[in-house]
Amino acid sequence: MYYPYFRGKQYDLLAIKSLLEENRLSQKVCPIIEPIKDSRTFQSFLKINEKRKHPIYVIDNPQTGQFLTESGLLPYKNRLSHTAHIVDQSLDVIEEKSDLWIVQQASPVLVSDWKEVTQKVVVPFEFRLLEKIPGDKILSEDPFTRLPKTSFYQENSDEFFSDSQNTFRKRGFSGFSDFSIDSRTYYEKGYPSPILSLHLVYFKENTLRIHHFLSPEEASSQSEKFFFLMEEISKWTDTLCGKEVTVGLSLLLKAFDNQHFPGMGIMRKASVMHHLELMSRFLDQQTE
Repeated sequence: MYYPYFRGKQYDLLAIKSLLEENRLSQKVCPIIEPIKDSRTFQSFLKINEKRKHPIYVIDNPQTGQFLTESGLLPYKNRLSHTAHIVDQSLDVIEEKSDLWIVQQASPVLVSDWKEVTQKVVVPFEFRLLEKIPGDKILSEDPFTRLPKTSFYQENSDEFFSDSQNTFRKRGFSGFSDFSIDSRTYYEKGYPSPILSLHLVYFKENTLRIHHFLSPEEASSQSEKFFFLMEEISKWTDTLCGKEVTVGLSLLLKAFDNQHFPGMGIMRKASVMHHLELMSRFLDQQTE
């Protein structure tokens, strides 16, 4: 139903791994992972998924990173229970038999014959592509607003994020996909900013919104900036989570209580965990 797309960065994988260990990830949330590094984190992620048997799709032809080689993911082939494949050439020359097709560019779609395709297809909302693909489609969107400078979020710190969880079926799709609190554009590392930020989603009347929490630029240290953020976030806890605090937000609140700056990686991990747990709660409450 919901297919969040991740580029396999360390703290994104750790976020999903932690949710699996805590039994906080709904079966209706099916992450798509494009692996970029053959790291211990990736290996431990595969291990926990083998144990939990959650519907997670690993892309077998990643477009960047250490697996962009002739052998690719071959060493892990037997450990991938669900695979996805980025359609980067005509279907009649693709030998892999994956469980999910992912469309990122129009050309290979338009030259392919889709009549016999039985897999689900993740595809952006583009009329010529939707008309070409007759089968089971998953809507791919990019709702996160990525701005060139963190300070620009001050102009609109609270905004609409997505309503696809309510509308995807009415629009003719069997599921929906996004990039969580990230954008479609891939980047290996972020740029340093004098402002610390946390982008946290929340539900308001079944609509998903996002609040951009920003620290003051003049704070003397990263720790001081984090404590400023958390002072504000602690006042938003009920709005962000409702009656039950998410595991991700709990990580941040615990660090704040201990007057400990956990680092940017943990902040990213906690934000992703918070988003996926909220989506899990929402989808599990919905009737089919």
